[in-house]
Amino acid sequence: MDAFGIDSTAEDSQTLVVLREFPHVIPLKERVQIFQRLIEEEKKSQQWPTSLVKIRRQRIVEDGFNKLGVLREELKGVVKVLFVNESGLDESGIDMGGLYKEFLTHFIERAFHPDYGLFKYSAERQLFPNPHSHMMVHSHLDYFAFLGRMLGKAMYDGIQMDLSFCGFFLSKLLGKHNYLDELPSLDPALHKNLMYLKNYEGDVRDLSLDFTVTTDEMGGGEVEELVPGGSNIEVTSSNKIQYIHLVADYRLNKQIKRQCEAFLRGFQDVIRVEWIRFFNPVELQVLISGEDDGGFDVEDLKAHTVYSGGYTSLDSTCRRFWKVVAQFSSKEKSALLKFVTSCPRPPLLGFASLQPPFTIHRVHSDKGFWDYMTGKSEDRLPTSSTCMNLLKLPPYPSSSNLRDKLLYAITANAGFELS
Repeated sequence: MDAFGIDSTAEDSQTLVVLREFPHVIPLKERVQIFQRLIEEEKKSQQWPTSLVKIRRQRIVEDGFNKLGVLREELKGVVKVLFVNESGLDESGIDMGGLYKEFLTHFIERAFHPDYGLFKYSAERQLFPNPHSHMMVHSHLDYFAFLGRMLGKAMYDGIQMDLSFCGFFLSKLLGKHNYLDELPSLDPALHKNLMYLKNYEGDVRDLSLDFTVTTDEMGGGEVEELVPGGSNIEVTSSNKIQYIHLVADYRLNKQIKRQCEAFLRGFQDVIRVEWIRFFNPVELQVLISGEDDGGFDVEDLKAHTVYSGGYTSLDSTCRRFWKVVAQFSSKEKSALLKFVTSCPRPPLLGFASLQPPFTIHRVHSDKGFWDYMTGKSEDRLPTSSTCMNLLKLPPYPSSSNLRDKLLYAITANAGFELS
């Protein structure tokens, strides 16, 4: 058993030594494959229990926390979900993986959204823990630990999430301490002001600064001392560098120390720290959400698409679909992918690794055969079931008709279905 927690051959051991000492010698996609293999090896060697939970759709975050929050490593096991509707009735259906994916996707979407109060957006609309989360959510640190486990669970199960984190927070997940050069990912304006101070050639005392910071405590200012007695220590030309680094350290490390520690503790319940140390923060973001490469390879998606409901790859509507998608802009391709899979980016290892596979399902038209043959427009919009990566596509008589309906659906999100 090696340091990564798996039984390895001599060749594997050599690879793992390189990973540990010189990870970026190995291409990213190969490291991702190794990461996924480490998970699969653990799944084979461990027998985690299956958890069956009832989740009310309107209380998806709270029910998820209450039903699964007690699990630590056991969360690595299979989770089966039974949804309860607004009337309090169990919804029909047996969870074969799709309902769980739906639950996980919507749980993370809501729990990480700034409206919930645990996370905030930076100026670049990237997520980081809310310094004032204690005022927004009861037992906020328990929630942070659970969110860490749930993000780890998504990675453990190979489900990409449409989340974008600040670089400094991703560094925290890798167990690293943050320094001044990470500050732009959190607060570029503050970093700019500190650099102005660093290069200020006048008398710094004219700026009337002391060794404190003022935080926005829910609309009211609260003064925090950077060092004991900091409110009585004037910032001068001789100590301004110390002040700059203390301000950065406060914002990046100390202000959200408890939130980050709780999140990391939960995350490591599911994802071993040794497994992700061979990624840098940018690569870890790719591992979480996929590669943002300005669209996707249409031919790769086409080669790994499944057809159902009567469609085949030779059907005229399917041929029109691929012709239309090939002409989409990068933004439109991303919108299509999000519409069908809930994530706008393609899998890092290509669509062969997408589970369940991208599927185009025929939806029977409301039009009669003669209407279809004479080219009358199909009124129905495409819909999707993101839990199954399923696109429900009516037969359209022309490429222009298909393009108009598809674009309307994916840009307005009009066809999203929860089932």
